[in-house]
Amino acid sequence: MAGPLDGITILDLTIFQNGPWATVMLSDMGAEVIKVEDPAGGDPGRGIATSTGAHNSYFETMNRNKRSITLNLKSDQGRAVFLRLAEKADAITQNFRLGVVERLGVDYETVRKINPGIIYASVTGLGHEGPHASDGIFDSLGQARGGFLWMNSLGRDYPESPAGGISDQCGAMTLAWGVAMGVIARERHGVGQHIQTSQLGGILMLQAMAINGYLINGSLPAPKKREKSANPLMNSYRCADGKVLAIGGVGPDRYWPAFVEILGIEHLRDDERFRDTESRAANSAELIAMFDEIFLTKPRDEWVEAMRQRNIICQPVLDYAEVAEDAQARANGYVTEVPHPEAGSLTEIGVPVHLPQTPGAPRRSAPKLGEHTGEVLAEAGYSPQEISGLRERGAI
Repeated sequence: MAGPLDGITILDLTIFQNGPWATVMLSDMGAEVIKVEDPAGGDPGRGIATSTGAHNSYFETMNRNKRSITLNLKSDQGRAVFLRLAEKADAITQNFRLGVVERLGVDYETVRKINPGIIYASVTGLGHEGPHASDGIFDSLGQARGGFLWMNSLGRDYPESPAGGISDQCGAMTLAWGVAMGVIARERHGVGQHIQTSQLGGILMLQAMAINGYLINGSLPAPKKREKSANPLMNSYRCADGKVLAIGGVGPDRYWPAFVEILGIEHLRDDERFRDTESRAANSAELIAMFDEIFLTKPRDEWVEAMRQRNIICQPVLDYAEVAEDAQARANGYVTEVPHPEAGSLTEIGVPVHLPQTPGAPRRSAPKLGEHTGEVLAEAGYSPQEISGLRERGAI
């Protein structure tokens, strides 16, 4: 079955993470993504070693489904090839610092002269306007500028950046959203345009609820200490097997009777210290210490199942090994297998959006550098002799 973006061709100039993940999202939905790389090494992400395994998980994650071609955009011939491909492309994505695509001659104004309907999408660190638009940035700096590093480190002496490239991923998701909106706008209104977003914009959008709470009401998130949580039924607890569960008892009064039965402390149900939300909040440290001891008497999954049986909202805190095998994630395709020419398949995060009539799915592993150069150029009308000539002149 066709994906929702089948027939859409994207020329992808992005490198590292905050651009490449966007085009993975779009390629999962059927877009044909042609990754344009410099012949001298390609995307720097190819050189990032994120593990000691046999495969570069960073590059694999950021570039599945794509075809790779090498073009020397600093040469006249390489630039000419790019612009020839751009004539028929639906979208171009890039995440270079301001001014780079203009110097290379592959910027929006140049491309739209030959393809007025092009969706040209750019993602930067801090946005295209403002006094610091030209600043260089990496993931942790996007977290810093956008308040996420501060918010995520409340109660600590120094900020600590969480792993996984949160700011990069947010920038990528907003870029993918922008490209999809651009395609829809062109189909409905007949216009091409230059779409712009940034890591800063993405990380701020991620925190909209918390930041708007401050902007509208002046409220700030408070440091969270699980030992002093005002709602002991909205907390996490370690169990006999060393694993942790998380309880989501919003509106805890309705859960309290069943909760004390499960823990075997029915005598505390009407105890003046704990009988309602306010009294439990006033004595939360004492109650949490008690729960800490009780939860250590049984393994995590036994506790989770007991609470599930009594309709208390509770989930296990899974590590990555457990996430990979989680029946819930597997059933929804959130964790899936991606074909790989050497490994047979690689387990990766799948597609989180289900479109039953036009489903998306990972199709193939990340390409080798320039693996599809000849193939793509032949599709664009270049003869074998022309391709050989371009290769001899260092254009590809």
